[in-house]
Order: sequence, then structure tokens, then C-alpha cells
Amino acid sequence: KPSSRLLPTHNQGQQLLPGLHAIMTPLPSSSSLPTSLAFVGSLIATSMHHISAFSNPSPSSASPIYSTIQSSTSLLDPITGTPITSPILGNDNKRKSLVVLLPQLGEFDSSEYTEFLTAASPTLEENNIDLQVIGIGDTIAARNFCEFTKLPTEKLCIDPEATLYKELDLYAGPNFSLPDGIAENEGLLQFFLSQLPGGVPKEGSQLVPVANAWFNYLLMCAGIGAPGTLREILRGYFGDKKAPERFRDDDVVKAGFITIGPGVGPVTMGPLSYNQWFADEKGYQRPVELATIRLKNMVEVLTKWDQYVSNPLVITQRGATFLFDEEGNELYSYKTPGVLTYSDTMARPLTFLSPYIGESVSRNPLGLLDNGGGNLTRGRGILKPAGKAMGLLSFCFKLENKLQAQLFGADDADYTKAKKEIEDTISSNGVVVYTYGLSPFSAETLGVLDEIGADYENVEVGLEWFLLDKEKSALRAQLLEMTGQSSLPHVFINGEHVGGLFTGSSDGSYPGLAGLKESGELQKMIGSSTPSSTSFSLADPAV
Repeated sequence: KPSSRLLPTHNQGQQLLPGLHAIMTPLPSSSSLPTSLAFVGSLIATSMHHISAFSNPSPSSASPIYSTIQSSTSLLDPITGTPITSPILGNDNKRKSLVVLLPQLGEFDSSEYTEFLTAASPTLEENNIDLQVIGIGDTIAARNFCEFTKLPTEKLCIDPEATLYKELDLYAGPNFSLPDGIAENEGLLQFFLSQLPGGVPKEGSQLVPVANAWFNYLLMCAGIGAPGTLREILRGYFGDKKAPERFRDDDVVKAGFITIGPGVGPVTMGPLSYNQWFADEKGYQRPVELATIRLKNMVEVLTKWDQYVSNPLVITQRGATFLFDEEGNELYSYKTPGVLTYSDTMARPLTFLSPYIGESVSRNPLGLLDNGGGNLTRGRGILKPAGKAMGLLSFCFKLENKLQAQLFGADDADYTKAKKEIEDTISSNGVVVYTYGLSPFSAETLGVLDEIGADYENVEVGLEWFLLDKEKSALRAQLLEMTGQSSLPHVFINGEHVGGLFTGSSDGSYPGLAGLKESGELQKMIGSSTPSSTSFSLADPAV
């Protein structure tokens, strides 16, 4: 059965009738022949213009979805807002078609997904794949969206009422209704909507429908009627070793008094500034990295909500992705089931394109570092933020350190002996580590060194700080005075104190063992580590 796109639509058929009628009408007298011929020629040209809009109909073997997209009359030009009368697919039967239906242009999914698509566009073109993006919104939304995502306007069509989405039976949310007691309370609905973007609709008849739409969308954001949404939200915060980096080194996100960047490390919140604990890690999607991208997208939308969302009644409408071959047959299809679930492989959303454009771009279209964090994984995980937090208690630890030695009766002779023992040890070994036997930080420090194959001397000061005797308490107190660091482990390389596992040296010249490993400097230092003479001078007591 031929596709419906093989024939003009009803309205377009009516536009052709005058021209056909004129052609079939007998010619008038010879005196008016030139005028009539010109008239007929004009009508034929007009008719041919309309017919040309259907010169690339759906192939007879095309899938129903392909034919539905081709025959849709709801798609508008993103610049003029006028109906698109020519088929959007199959203009060249030697090329495949990638069709992406986004939800509202003003939504997380849309800008996040489009960033990947835009980055992959040159490779799609090289492999004879036409990209066509369809989004819900008007011309103002389209202009803002294309400016923000860098998507060329010729790649976008808009469907303000989501008509095509309904024709394709795409998911439109759980379709719950507010309880009658709430739906009938106009004041309560107005208060509810006044707290949300877009506010209360101007038309009273839209109050309940808009409230219902928001009710369903909020449920979807909470994972209700939206499988995969909560998992994806958590992935954005906790990171993903299976995904490449997501935030460029020069990226900056500003949200009110909060500034993140450049890169994933620096954070400024008004007068408070700090560095993220994972800032030195590379090669994978780090914690809160994707959440930061989503914050950037959220700021863009919320500050321009009325420009992005022209129809709040369809905020729950989800999209889909289809890949068609040259004949319109489906090669791939995916229908979005929730919020932030625009791909069935969210860690790498374009992997379905691997057979057609290769794995390099399909797996990492943004081209950011992608090695799963590398093979050297020790010195990461939950211990890292815990170790950073311990630094906040350093003042207390310094006081306790010296007090414990004094309570055991340590005197100058004990400190002198401890100092000599430390200097002899670090001058005789390229790498020396002072540890506690029960400390997870000490164990992880040794794990980092073992992971890179380092030779080292491990000096176990004791099982834990509260189990030390006078001699070991004096040794720990002397390490504090020599380095300014109160807690263990202590790491010395080539006679220099590089800090602990996560804490850096007191003068800031070294970031600690884990930081050195992430930058690659540790491997260089270990490779050149040889015993050397070392002379530490007693500094003023570190307090």
C-alpha cells in the first residue's frame, strides 16, 4: 500500500485544482491566445511548485514511523513559524536519516542531548547521515535554543502542540489528575502554580490543565512514572567511571552567588571559596560534573522560561530517536520513558551510531578525556573527601599531638633521638612512609605506592594514635615539628616531605601522594628516587 505521502494533502490538492481545470478547459479565441497561454503557463508553474514539495515521497517499503514523520503537517519552520510543506526526510535516497524528537526545547534533556548531536554532526555528514531535530516550542524558543546549543536552524523543526509526538504515540507522562479537593480549590491551585516557572496562566480555564501538567511533571522528576530518572539524577551527582569527562577545563557556570570553574575544581559561594576534592582526577565523569552541566542548562532555561516554554500543557511530553536507512526502514529506535533518559545508554548516548560512524565519535562525541580514570585507581573513593574533611580538624590534632607526648613525659632527649631516627631513615631510603597499622588512610597510601610498583620503607609508628607509648608519641610530635603536619601518614620522597595521602606539604609545594599520582608527577619522582642525605632543621613548634 503506498504511503500517504505519495499523494498531496487535501488542502494542497485543492490548490492544484484551478491549474488543472485551466489546462483542461478549451482554449479561447485567437485574439486572447497569448494572454491565455501565459495564464496557463503561470498556473502550470504554480502547480509544479506544489507538486515539487512531494517529489521525494516516502519509499513504498518505508516503516510506518518514517511515513508518519514524512506526512506530518504539524511541523513548522523554526525561523518563520510557517508550515513546512516539503518532506523533511529522504531528500537524497543515498543517505540515512537520524531523527531526534526532543521534549520541550526548554528542558534539561533537550540541551544536554543536543550538545552531543551537534558535536557529532560533522561525522554524521561525512557518513551520509542527515540529522533532523524536532522540538516542542515556538520560534522564540527555537532561536534561543539554537543560540545556546549551537544547533544550526536548518537542522531543527518545531511542533508547538506536540502533534507529531501524539501521532507517534510517544510517552506523555503518567497522566495522573489532581484530587478533586485540590482541583476545585482555585486559590490553592494559584498558590501552587505561583511557586513554579511560568506562574499562573492568564486564562482561568487553563488553571486546572496546567496544574495537572505540572503535577505529573514533578512526579516524573521524582521518578514516578519515569523509569530511569532517579538513577540518572544520582549518576549526575556521584559520577560514572564508564563515561568520559563532561566538563571542559575552561568551562564556567554561574548560578546566582555560586560560580563553578574554570573546570570542575574551583567553587565560589559568595565570600566562601574551595576546591572540589576530585578536581585532580582525570579521564572519567567525576562526581557532580554532569550535575554541573545540568545546572548550566537549568540556569539558561529558568532565566528565560517564558521564551522557552510556550505551551506548559505538554511539559510532560517525552521524545524519541529514530535512525532510518536510505529506504526509510528503521535501523534503530528508542522512545524516552522519563526525564533525563533520552538514551538507553546514558553514559554514552550515541553508541547506537557506532556501526555507522565508528566508535571514536559515537562513544565520545565531545572528545574529552576518556580512560575510565586510568588504571591507577588507588587514592580515590570515599576516603578522599573524608581525608579533606580531616584537614578541618588539624588545629585540634596539633594540640593533641604535643599534649600526648608531654603526658607520657617526653623530654628534649626523646625529641632529639626521634629527630635523629627520622633523618637517618629518610636519608637511607628513596621513599619513606610513616603509618598507623589500623588507619585506612595509611593502608591506602601503601596501596597507591604498590600500584605504581614503588620501593619504599614503611615505618609503622603504632596501631593508632591513641595506642602510642612515650617513644612513639615523641616520634609523632617530632614529625609535626619537622613538617607542620600533625596526622599520619607522612610521605617522604628523595628526602622531601610531600604531605600525606590527601593533605599536601605545609609550604604548598606538593599536593599529597594522591594528587601527585593523578598529575603523573609521583611516577616521575619515584623513578628518580635514590637515597640522599637530608638535614631538617627544627622549626618553631607547629600549632
